[in-house]
Amino acid sequence: MRAALAPTALATAVAATLTAVGPAPAAADDKIDLTTTWYQENRQGGLGGLTVIHPQLDLGVDVGEHVTLDLGYSADAVTGATATVYAVDAVSSATTFSDLRHEGKLGLGFVGKQSTLGISGSVGVERDYLSIAVGGSGAVDLPGKNTNLSLAFIHSFDEVCDKANAELTLLERRALDGDDPCKKTSGIFGDDSYIMDNPVLGVATTWRDLSIDTLQATATQNLSPTMVMQVSLYGQILEGIQSNPYRRVRIGPNEPQEHVPDTRARWALSARLNRFLPKLRSAVHVQARGYNDSWGISAGTVELGYSQYLGDSLLLRVRARAHQQTPATFFKDAFFYETESTAGEYFTGDRELAPVRNALVGAKLTVLSVAEDDKKVWGVFDKLQLNLKAEALLLDEVAADDPEANTGGRDTQFLSSGQLLDAFTLQLGLLLDY
Repeated sequence: MRAALAPTALATAVAATLTAVGPAPAAADDKIDLTTTWYQENRQGGLGGLTVIHPQLDLGVDVGEHVTLDLGYSADAVTGATATVYAVDAVSSATTFSDLRHEGKLGLGFVGKQSTLGISGSVGVERDYLSIAVGGSGAVDLPGKNTNLSLAFIHSFDEVCDKANAELTLLERRALDGDDPCKKTSGIFGDDSYIMDNPVLGVATTWRDLSIDTLQATATQNLSPTMVMQVSLYGQILEGIQSNPYRRVRIGPNEPQEHVPDTRARWALSARLNRFLPKLRSAVHVQARGYNDSWGISAGTVELGYSQYLGDSLLLRVRARAHQQTPATFFKDAFFYETESTAGEYFTGDRELAPVRNALVGAKLTVLSVAEDDKKVWGVFDKLQLNLKAEALLLDEVAADDPEANTGGRDTQFLSSGQLLDAFTLQLGLLLDY
């Protein structure tokens, strides 16, 4: 399932870093960018975990002097084991799953002397989640070219496969399982519903809408010849199904499909500062980010980084990040859902909505080779850049309710396993400019 509903661990690992919602076209430069990322998470004493393999290919070509064309393809191959029921004893019944997602992207950019304009579109397809996104972005350099202002917007038309639960009460609603059909035959993506060809079960699935509007405004300012600051304001509104159709929550004797609000507004403000140190041939990076949303979650993130040239062709960057957030107003520890029922209409077992803190440390080594005089790299390219990145993630989900009142014991599916390393990311990338 796509990250908008049930964020993959790969998305979890990078969620605290604010990224642009739509790439503005850069200066005209043909390029090939091939990257493969492996994310591995091992938790719950070996009873739960996640593996994500993410290959990505991006191509950029000049179409005339002022027009660029960008093409991209990426995939997510996800396998793992997780509890389908949010309950105190759910870890003992962890089940395996797998998913494969494909996404294609297309972008057209217009590059002027002091401004850029871009339009983009993407299509994402997986068995139970379908998406079409369209967007635009623009940027302008103010006189003197010390200040750059940019604005980007994306609208996503998504559809999610779900159990046909419209006639059932909240505590009767059933969750999907991996054997349920999610077939589309008409409409934007297909028909709205599909009934299993089984007169005994009579189980039906349906497709439900989710629209996502994302806006980001960014100001970049040169403070000195060696220092630059960037401030970004990010906002997003989601309207439609945002529950995980597969996840159940134990409410007393019942195990209904989780239920969260259909509307969510969220916003974030981030600031970055980069300072180049000429004598050391290095740079210092500082970033802070604050986040809040209409579900009651507040979060803060701080990050420090350092980049150092090692000779003429090696660049090493290290970084450390700390993140902490409060829970959604309707989130409870599993014990209290079982013994006290829900906090109003909504209930969830999504750890992304729990109180959580994490830390990340990582390093990236870049090998650079630039054409000199008329001698091309490999006889073809103006620049070659090989990137190898490794990051370690330490996760710590904390109690949402009074732990002393939890007489049933702690909710083990939301605890760090006590191991030194909860997750890691390895990434290998090759960027060729020609």
